[in-house]
Amino acid sequence: MLPKLQHLSKTLLTAVAGCLIAGAAQAQDLPPVPQDILSKGVLRVGVKCDSPPFGSLDPSGKPVGIEVSMARRIAEFAFGSPDKVDLQCVTSEARIPSLNGQKIDIILATLGKFPERQKVIDFTEYYMWGTSNVMVPKGSPATKLAELKDKNICIVKGGSQAKWLNENIPGIKLTQLNTTSDCIQALRQGRVDGFVGDGGLVWSLSSNYPELRVIEEGLDLGFNAIGLRKGEKELQAFLDAALIKMKKEGYYEKIIPEFVNNPVVLRETLKSFQTQPPAPPRT
Repeated sequence: MLPKLQHLSKTLLTAVAGCLIAGAAQAQDLPPVPQDILSKGVLRVGVKCDSPPFGSLDPSGKPVGIEVSMARRIAEFAFGSPDKVDLQCVTSEARIPSLNGQKIDIILATLGKFPERQKVIDFTEYYMWGTSNVMVPKGSPATKLAELKDKNICIVKGGSQAKWLNENIPGIKLTQLNTTSDCIQALRQGRVDGFVGDGGLVWSLSSNYPELRVIEEGLDLGFNAIGLRKGEKELQAFLDAALIKMKKEGYYEKIIPEFVNNPVVLRETLKSFQTQPPAPPRT
């Protein structure tokens, strides 16, 4: 091939490839993906790796879960492939610093949307709502939240339930540990009287630990959303549209049963993704 034709051919191929990537979102009838995301070739997503069914590690150490699958679907919208995602495990405490420190592009990790956090990051519209719950030993006399007065409850560092518990249960003590696993271990060893976490997580964990049970009364109605850095309006528009599309296409009905086996937990989890909340989100 002549040098000029060879150069032209390469140029055309590069242009076509760029158009295919940039057109992935448009082909899905979504707003455009920001150029800085496209230039990386992957979407970097902070996910939970210790919070089933939303995010955990499978036996091979690979992140799996409802929110992990959502991240893959969003990457598919953006790049045309669910594999174009860089999944990074984040703890509750490290989620926002990892985002604002440019280590990840978005947070999809059981992140509650409420005013204090909205001062430092932006959020998409919420994709699920639900209450939190407290898990206690099966032999605990506590059957209502009020009966946790003066008890020591474990909460993962950065958990949003602390404010509600301190304001509503007199004398409650909170032990903050790094991960859900740390809290469950502390509870099983008798070092704390209970563990508080997102309802879906707590109910899912309860099926794995017959010596523990859940106080059914919920607390701190919350709304989970995707977190992104302040001012990234183009990315926010794309993500909001992606969430709407997933709901309309029945994605949650398809993916949630893959990670939730217990019928009661499945019913409550699907309700949190599919139905309107009993109260509007806090703004």
